[in-house]
Amino acid sequence: MNQLFDAIQKIAKKNPDGFTVDLTTLKKVTGGISVAYLETQDSFDDEGLKRVLKHAMEHEKTVGGWLDNDDGSFYYDSVRIFTDLDAAMRFGRENNQIAIFDLTRKKLIKL
Repeated sequence: MNQLFDAIQKIAKKNPDGFTVDLTTLKKVTGGISVAYLETQDSFDDEGLKRVLKHAMEHEKTVGGWLDNDDGSFYYDSVRIFTDLDAAMRFGRENNQIAIFDLTRKKLIKL
C-alpha cells in the first residue's frame, strides 16, 4: 500500500488540475463519467489519501483527485466510472455529490 500511496502522491503533484487513475495499472482514466463515493468525501492530506486508497481497493479500484484553489488543499476521492449519464447522476445524488465529472468531454456536471 505504501508504493501505491507514493505513486498517487506523485501523480497528484504532476496533475494539480485533477486526475482519475485506475489503481491496478496506475494509468489515467480518460473516458466515462467519474462520480465520487460519499464515504471518501472531504478526504485530503496523507490520512485522507490513505482512507481513499483503502476504500478504492475494496470497491472500484479507481481514485480521483483535484486541487481546491480556494483553500489550497488537494482532495482525493474513491470514484466509480459510468458510461450512462442518468445512472451517473443518480449515483451522484445518492452519494450527496454537488457535481460529477465527464472525463470524455472534460466537463463538470452540476447536480
